[in-house]
Amino acid sequence: MYQPFVLALLRNPRQVGAVAPSGPLLARAMADAAEPAGKRILEIGPGTGVITEALLDRGAPRDELYLLERDVTLAAFLGRKFPDINIIVGDARTISNLISPDHAGNFDVIVSSLPLLNMKEADKVSILKQFFTLLGPDGALIQYTYSARAPIAPALATRCGLRGTRMSTVFRNLPPARVWKYDRDQGPIGQ
Repeated sequence: MYQPFVLALLRNPRQVGAVAPSGPLLARAMADAAEPAGKRILEIGPGTGVITEALLDRGAPRDELYLLERDVTLAAFLGRKFPDINIIVGDARTISNLISPDHAGNFDVIVSSLPLLNMKEADKVSILKQFFTLLGPDGALIQYTYSARAPIAPALATRCGLRGTRMSTVFRNLPPARVWKYDRDQGPIGQ
């Protein structure tokens, strides 16, 4: 399970943004925050599928679960591990070109493992706008970070019309992680 992760890390460490795959406790905390039962879910950056497994264990419907993985090798690994789940190969920065327009507003939850704190501000804004276009009006973004800071700076969240809530801290993950939930605080994102 770790070999695909290590190879992806060696190819592009900044893109992976972690020193180890998400641990099972972090995966469960992400799934708990997502409350996946009966929901249409888009998971961004599933890596080796640890969070995917936790989502499935918590009742995520396999036919309503979509995985977006940028790394081709990891995507192929996920395809073998989850042959009955929708896997999309591509970059989150161009997600609106990768997901059919008829899915706009149709996702209940986006579960993200993107290293947002490592990204340029313009990329973060673009990604967030696309995410909240794909989410329904009551949709939520679940995001974790290894930093003590929020994965989306409060000023950026305000600018994008988002409200962030820290859902949990997973001290027994390596490194410790914090799980955040973002939803719309006011009107469409980016106003």
